Amino acid sequence: MQTITSPNPKIAKLYQDVPEESLRRLQAFRERYPYRTITIKGRQWQFIDTREGETALFIPAGGTTIAEVSFMSLEHFAQQYRVIAPDYPPIDNLKELFEGFIELLDRLGVDQFYAMGGSYGGWIVQSLVRHYPERVRKLVITAIGPPNSENSQQIAKLMRWLRIMPTFLLRALINRSFVRLVSDRTGDPDLTMLWALVKEVVFYRVRREDMLAALQRLIDQTQNYTFSPDDLKDWPGSILVVFGSEDPSTPPEKRQAMRRLYPQAEVKVFEGGGHGIALSHQQEYFAAIDEFLAR
Repeated sequence: MQTITSPNPKIAKLYQDVPEESLRRLQAFRERYPYRTITIKGRQWQFIDTREGETALFIPAGGTTIAEVSFMSLEHFAQQYRVIAPDYPPIDNLKELFEGFIELLDRLGVDQFYAMGGSYGGWIVQSLVRHYPERVRKLVITAIGPPNSENSQQIAKLMRWLRIMPTFLLRALINRSFVRLVSDRTGDPDLTMLWALVKEVVFYRVRREDMLAALQRLIDQTQNYTFSPDDLKDWPGSILVVFGSEDPSTPPEKRQAMRRLYPQAEVKVFEGGGHGIALSHQQEYFAAIDEFLAR
């Protein structure tokens, strides 16, 4: 298990400005919910399983590919649900990824479940419910729009160069994509902790193959799959979509596109919220999702 007091002085330095109370909170989470490992089709999967709760809430990782980055949300929802949150192995296509998800859940004794994804994870769960609608009972999508073909086309054009880019430059490029998490909420211990954890993950824990596979999955998503409002017209589940009004990844046109794609969905927009609405509007954010899932 990764520890905050890392023998690597560079990692330890990342946490030097994090308040002691926040450090203890992360350490307590790691001790209570240590990573588990399972082998599926010869590939190792790492995941967090809070184990308690009658209903399973499946939360795949965001763009960092590491589930622990969302530990504050995992900790909150574990109060009511059995939270299962896998890291992404370096699988570059959705079919194999989702087969792995389902085998993981099968081995853990989970049949139907709620699914929740934010940002990159929100793209993933939108495809997951289309692959396995009979398994997903409720769906929560936060801080993201529809799968973005224009974005994935740009990534596809860059993949030739990304594959030969030195790893330190690739890490720096990925890190820049998370700068949106930084806000003007200076002195916020949650934000200070999260930013230190993101940097630890991006610069010291995520492997090159993980980063490239994460990008390739986005290409696969829009090159090989289509998304229509009719996809889920016969699905009996329910959907909640959550946005921040100032999130650069979901401007008004993206939010409208989501409403068209999911006409049956409940939509919640937090005024003034950016991409990190799970932090900036934490109490209201959790309350909205809690209320939806509890019905």
